[in-house]
Amino acid sequence: MEATKILLSEEELKLVQDTHFLLTKNRIIEKTKQLFGDLADILRKDVEAAGLRLPEAVHLFSPKVFKGEYYNQLPYVMLDYPRVFAKDDVLAMRTMFWWGNFFSVTLQLKGYYQQLFAPALLANKKMLVMQGFHVSVSGDEWRHDFAPENYVPVQTDGNNLEKAVEGEYLKIAVRVPLADWNNAPELISGHQRSIIRLLAG
Repeated sequence: MEATKILLSEEELKLVQDTHFLLTKNRIIEKTKQLFGDLADILRKDVEAAGLRLPEAVHLFSPKVFKGEYYNQLPYVMLDYPRVFAKDDVLAMRTMFWWGNFFSVTLQLKGYYQQLFAPALLANKKMLVMQGFHVSVSGDEWRHDFAPENYVPVQTDGNNLEKAVEGEYLKIAVRVPLADWNNAPELISGHQRSIIRLLAG
């Protein structure tokens, strides 16, 4: 039996012979992991400073940084902290680097934690609008892209946040452009701190 002939395009032929791109990509991923490790250290201190004003479960799980290659076919790095993932109750702040797209900071709430923190989100709606937060409207709590059918901006004069509060889960997120890489630590940390302050009341 003859082997199937797999052909490469001209662009693919150039890339398959080019080690520079992949080595550079690997360095960027390692720098992102280092960045997220540094952010995790800052976050841990912020959570400790918030102390008893946060649920006890938050203090049980340390930050987790992990990477993958195939979120919608593109590499990513994630930092989860705080992170409480139970069957019906979720409290998670997820910081994400998604190759070719953005950094994002997401607060995901479900069950007990959604009921606990929904009033704080509603009370701080103006702050969420000012910082450019979006609210999930797609019905898919594990979707992270900012397509209009997935996320819409939180509205000061609308009620999309109020509607989301009544849903099966509640998820808000904000983007930081990759072009802002050199300022990303401050920008990302600022959004993370806003969420911690919001949760701690």
